[in-house]
Amino acid sequence: MTAVLKVFKWDDDLAVELPQELVDQFALKEGDELEILADPALEAGLETKETPDTEM
Repeated sequence: MTAVLKVFKWDDDLAVELPQELVDQFALKEGDELEILADPALEAGLETKETPDTEM
């Protein structure tokens, strides 16, 4: 599964919203902890897209 996730501000932190398909697949619920692994052998990567500053 490949998904594009948007980073947003949550109080003093940053967060991402998980797609419902992923939430259902792993039966995730509020308070669960996730461990994110990046394996160079799998050529894992992170692409970012800058968004315009919407604060005025």
